[in-house]
Amino acid sequence: MTRFILAIACCLTTFALVADGWAADESGAKPDQAAEKSEKETKKSDQPAEKAKEAAEKPKEAAEKPEKPAEKPKEAAEPSKPAEKPKPPAAKPQPKAGPEGPAPEKPATITVKPELFKIEVSLKGNFEPQSMREIVLRPEAWSAFKVVKAVEHGAEVKRDDSLVEFEMDDVDDAIAEQQRKCELAELAVKQAEKSLQILEETTPLDLASADRTKRHSDEDLAYFLKVERPMSEKSANYNVETSENYLEYQLEELRQLEKMYKADDLTEETEEIILKRQRDAVKRAEFYLELDKIRRDDTLKTRLPRLEESMKQSNRRMELSLDEAKATLPLVLGRAQLDLDKLKVQLAKEKEKLEDIEGDRAAMEVKAPMDGVVYYGRFNRGEWSGASSGADKLQKGGSVTANDVFMTIVKPRPLVIRVKVPEKDVHQFRLGLKGTVQPTGCPDMRLAATVTDVDAIPFTAGSFEALLRVSIGEEARELVPGMSGTVKFIPYLKKRTLTVPVSAVHTDELDDQKHYVCLLTEDGKQQKQAVTVGKKTEEKVEILDGLVAGDEVLKEFPKDKR
Repeated sequence: MTRFILAIACCLTTFALVADGWAADESGAKPDQAAEKSEKETKKSDQPAEKAKEAAEKPKEAAEKPEKPAEKPKEAAEPSKPAEKPKPPAAKPQPKAGPEGPAPEKPATITVKPELFKIEVSLKGNFEPQSMREIVLRPEAWSAFKVVKAVEHGAEVKRDDSLVEFEMDDVDDAIAEQQRKCELAELAVKQAEKSLQILEETTPLDLASADRTKRHSDEDLAYFLKVERPMSEKSANYNVETSENYLEYQLEELRQLEKMYKADDLTEETEEIILKRQRDAVKRAEFYLELDKIRRDDTLKTRLPRLEESMKQSNRRMELSLDEAKATLPLVLGRAQLDLDKLKVQLAKEKEKLEDIEGDRAAMEVKAPMDGVVYYGRFNRGEWSGASSGADKLQKGGSVTANDVFMTIVKPRPLVIRVKVPEKDVHQFRLGLKGTVQPTGCPDMRLAATVTDVDAIPFTAGSFEALLRVSIGEEARELVPGMSGTVKFIPYLKKRTLTVPVSAVHTDELDDQKHYVCLLTEDGKQQKQAVTVGKKTEEKVEILDGLVAGDEVLKEFPKDKR
């Protein structure tokens, strides 16, 4: 019995160890924790075995021959030994982080094989009519266009149908005012013609008068210099000389009288009177001499030079006046002629303005240039604009701006679609390239389209515009100008060609025409392989040369190989 209990305890211990080993295999990690758990389970399973052993020792002491009989149960317990064979598998050792870090993983690779390669371009575009006529007022003189009535947006019209009616009262008043201006301009021209006629007759007379005045001035100056001034100088000098002689005579006479009367010791009253008179005569002679000297000096130094200068200046003025008359009178005559011409030009302008206003009035009677549908606003390179503002302008009492397209007459068919081609894709576009249009308003519809025109120069920075002819049947009656759509093209297609991911190709930093991939050889080594690339997309690159089908290359070119 004791041995039987011991056998059961051993089986329980073995079963616990096997269960712990299986748990360690399933987790694949934390071997230390699994071992500790196994030890704890082993200890727990050993406790009932020890208790059973103690219980078995007591009958052993009472029996003298316990060993041999006990061997038979031991042999009977031997069939349970196969349960001991499964040993708890050792926990898989995990790589321990050392100073060099975890072991590197094997790089991802791809196998080169021929497959479909295509370049697909998807662009947004707008439908626009191939035939349309813009309605715009381009006045020459008038600028106020107040709306009385206009056809509705979307209405169908026939050629010469009235589209818009404007108020005409102001423009009629302007025409009447302009007619009066023309009449005044005609009167001004007639007056200028008469003035010019008179000026042409008086100009020769004025020239002759200026010439005559200059001639008289020359004669007066010559007479002054030749006759009048020398005589004036001579007269001044002669007057001084006469006064000097007169003074000398009076002095001499006074001396003789004094000498004669001095010899007489007796002085009579008569003698005194005579001497006094003579002395007065001497003083008078001295005064006249002084006066004549002053007059002479004034004549010679002041009056005559000033008179000469004045006459010369007057003569110069006459000369300049003559020159001015000769120079300006013809110019005045010419200016009068030009003024007349200017008035004639002004008259012509006033008449032209009258014609412009009358023409603007006629243009304000807006008629449909062709059959079609009325659209408010305008098409501008595939984009419809101005519809809401046009509705405000074209309501009663609204105002239309000059040179502003406020309405467009559109023929609904045929339609074209205009797209903007990014600069990076424009090299793939060519005339005749076919594509498929998916209208935004009809997502299940597909229409064939063909490129008919591509801009040679960019319309905006980084983009070109292209026009496509669209094949529209009866099933697309709901498509109208102004709607949008998506156009898809496949400008490049190869059904079977070798490709690799973009990340697998390295471009030489010094020569962008050289490209490489990292090839895995048969022995697993990495080899830098030169390749010739063709077209590429954002994900794949076409390989023209350097690889064959079945080659294995790294999915990403390693940095240490660059």
